[in-house]
Amino acid sequence: MNDRSNLVSSFPAPPIHYISQCTDSNIKDNLILPPPPPIQGAYTMFGVQYNTEDMIIQPLENQGIRRLYPNTPNFDRKVELKKLNHSIIANFLDLLEILIRCPSSPERERKIEDLSLLFINFHHLVNEFRPHQACQSLMLMLERQYKERMCYVNHFRDHFQAVEENLSNCLDNFPDQLEIKFLNDPTLKKIWIDCMQKSHMKRSESEKSSQIVEMKIDPEDIALCHLADKIVHRNC
Repeated sequence: MNDRSNLVSSFPAPPIHYISQCTDSNIKDNLILPPPPPIQGAYTMFGVQYNTEDMIIQPLENQGIRRLYPNTPNFDRKVELKKLNHSIIANFLDLLEILIRCPSSPERERKIEDLSLLFINFHHLVNEFRPHQACQSLMLMLERQYKERMCYVNHFRDHFQAVEENLSNCLDNFPDQLEIKFLNDPTLKKIWIDCMQKSHMKRSESEKSSQIVEMKIDPEDIALCHLADKIVHRNC
């Protein structure tokens, strides 16, 4: 029991004030406490002081580490990574030979330090690719979202054209002097008028005559509206 009480969590428990406020009802009603503002300036994390104005990737010289690759802006990073990789393999084989021949030799510590320096330079050179990787990942994500949205637009356009064609075909079968009562819904009324106008425009072009049709809706025409809804749901 005493051993259990002496256990310490890796992370401290969250404040009870935040726990009591973060409930399902508060989240639904947007009553939870807002997050704290971003830190500006210096801050401490795990006992190390950082500054928000500093570069994300610190140069090796600022950390007191010797640089093993050129410090010019236009050097070939792939070539330098291959060189560092070959040096790591060669030093590792030398370390194995030292351990086999004389494990207590002082050369062992020197080889371990060389390997540590090589790995630090290798990882630092890889981390310099992170901003470029983030930029390319963002471009790829935006390109994927653009393609998905264009696909949705094309599908919607195809469905719209199919519904418009089906409605036009249905309207072509109605008599010319059909009296229709306008629907109460203004949106559906506008769609209905547009469809009727397009249908009569096609008919006037084929017959080379224009005709003004008074449109009113009676209960029989409500069936056509239900037919249009079914066509939309089927195509979607």
